[in-house]
Amino acid sequence: MEDLFGGGIRSKRRIQTAVQPIEPSYQLPPFNPDFLEKYDESGSSEKLSPLSSTSTQNLLTKPWPSRPQALDKGLTGWRWWDSTVDMIMLMLPLPFIILVIAAIIVDGRPVDGDQTTLLDQAIKGATTVFPIFFAASTGRAAVKYATWKLEQGTSLGELEQLMGSRTVASTFTTQIQLRSFNLIGLVLLIVWSLSPVGSQSVLHILSTPQKPHSSISSVSYINTRQQGYAAPAGAFYNIWFSTFSVLFGSSILAPSIVKESPMDSWGNFKVPLFSSVLSAGFPTGEDGWVSLPSNFTPTYSSLFGIPAQGFDIGTTAFNVESTYIELACGNMSVTPQNANGSKSALISTQGPFVSFVDVPVNAPFAIGYKGPDILAIDAASVGDNSPYTVPTTCPDCLRSDLRNRTIDPGVLLFEEYEGLDNISSVSCTPSQQYVESTVSCIKTSGSQNCRVTAQRLSKLPHLPSTITALSFPKAALGISALLPNSTPQFFDVNLIENYIYTPDSIASIISGEASLGMNEGQTPLLSVTPKEFSDRFGQMLNTFVYGSMWNSTPYIIGAPFEGIEYSRIGGNNASFVVAETQDLVAMIQNQTVAFTVPATLITTFRVYKVDYPWLIAFLICTIVMLLAAIIGVYYSRQTIVPDYLGFVSSLAKESPYIRMPDVGVNMDGMDKARLVKDVKVRLGDIAESAETSGQIGRLAFARMQETKPVKKGKLYI
Repeated sequence: MEDLFGGGIRSKRRIQTAVQPIEPSYQLPPFNPDFLEKYDESGSSEKLSPLSSTSTQNLLTKPWPSRPQALDKGLTGWRWWDSTVDMIMLMLPLPFIILVIAAIIVDGRPVDGDQTTLLDQAIKGATTVFPIFFAASTGRAAVKYATWKLEQGTSLGELEQLMGSRTVASTFTTQIQLRSFNLIGLVLLIVWSLSPVGSQSVLHILSTPQKPHSSISSVSYINTRQQGYAAPAGAFYNIWFSTFSVLFGSSILAPSIVKESPMDSWGNFKVPLFSSVLSAGFPTGEDGWVSLPSNFTPTYSSLFGIPAQGFDIGTTAFNVESTYIELACGNMSVTPQNANGSKSALISTQGPFVSFVDVPVNAPFAIGYKGPDILAIDAASVGDNSPYTVPTTCPDCLRSDLRNRTIDPGVLLFEEYEGLDNISSVSCTPSQQYVESTVSCIKTSGSQNCRVTAQRLSKLPHLPSTITALSFPKAALGISALLPNSTPQFFDVNLIENYIYTPDSIASIISGEASLGMNEGQTPLLSVTPKEFSDRFGQMLNTFVYGSMWNSTPYIIGAPFEGIEYSRIGGNNASFVVAETQDLVAMIQNQTVAFTVPATLITTFRVYKVDYPWLIAFLICTIVMLLAAIIGVYYSRQTIVPDYLGFVSSLAKESPYIRMPDVGVNMDGMDKARLVKDVKVRLGDIAESAETSGQIGRLAFARMQETKPVKKGKLYI
């Protein structure tokens, strides 16, 4: 046992002897005296250079100070550079402060193209350089503060903590590696966390949203309360009917998206049936207004919309007075045809439901009307006092005192014929509805979209709803004669009937499944509810009435209203003077063809908008950068020792194996680095004695010529 422990002790003593400190003064090999130079008494040193006086590795050939120096930081010598850097560091936050001020100044102002480009480039540039400037200011402040602490006296841990916190990543890793969780570490973490916050916040400080601007405008639209020309013969039939038939047929054949759209195929806004709006259950607001949600699809009163012109780019809102016929239809009945050869026992030139001609034998359907002759009741409306040749085909053409009269409603009869066997009949009670609608039109440089956004019953005076366009004999006869002939009439294909069956069918132009000829003579009309028939047939009636107004077909497809002029056979000209409510009453009475009404134009323009939370965050980061620059300058002026930390030349001067002269005490690390930048050094093995060579090496920072490369697996001290 004694041998065991004794042997161990002796072995341990041998190892201890081998690793005793090696003094560089006597362990280094002697130098050749030919290469030595002595300093004079004012700058003598015990450290000698082994190199030739002509070698770049000879430190004695450099312009070292020749005498001891006082510690100061004046503006002489290399100190001007420190002052320049101080000024630059203080100016680094200035561009960001200017950017903050510029953002506050332009906040709320309209966007200017050149100004936007400049601000956009400034923000992008700030995003790029902010972390660079922040790192320069904060990193320098950490070094200057560490140097001041070193001069005053501090711990190595605190110096390592400061010197290791010169970037965002190194700040976090240094605190973890040193395990120094103290106030300085917390401050460093908070400060460096502001670097990414500042670079990202600047991207969000300024935006250019659209800002609405409201102004007064005006819009012109066609008066739907004017007289019509739906007589079976005359100007409408001879001049406009062929054009109307084309537009009417194309509206029936339009895609479903157009039929359900708030505009017709030509961009005219369509007026909903107010009854369909009420049945949707929307709340009624002040003065009877009912708002229509944008996702609501009402039942429209006509396939044609109301032409309107005079829109500027933006969103225009205006109110429209209009009228339409609404049908209330009862249940359908099926009766056999007469054996006397007459197609219908109810619809004929003699009545009881009057039509312009007797129903032809090959007619697929017929229309007849029975009701009071309003012209006989209001005989005063026909006479030489009228300024127009035919002014009496609209309710507003009659005397105003009829508003207090009770007029019996008329009845409209629709009959569909199944070959020579049965007659399917539907009777409807028409009523004239007067509504006021708020229309919103959005116009851009390439498109225009209009829709009714609110609706209520009209507040303007009007005649009883039992007086309709059908109350005028010529209009009723015109509808019975011309409406069935507005589209081609065949047994298997009939656009009007097919629209009543299935308005969204894409096979209306051919013999589809809903056509009469594809159901073995059984009419699909029996599957249509009275409400559906009322809406669909009413749409075609109103389309016909709208299309029969004075020169309406050109304006439906976009002709300018300026061409509408006064005519004794047409009515008054279009008015382009903005009319108030009281003016509309007189203009409706004198049959003005088109009104101009006030409108509200809302345009949008881009403005600068500052996001102040992001701006404050960016300003705080900028202020921290400025404080870091001030701290760096302050401690740079409070310190008289040269910059020592962070320079390899400082490490070399303190190494006993480099042999730098003991002069230049007032030179900072960069000054020394310029003088010794050509010296080749290595962190290597300097142990060359016979006692330690090959066994245990000594790791030191020394000249490359005086060291050997380290070896993997070898022991070092």
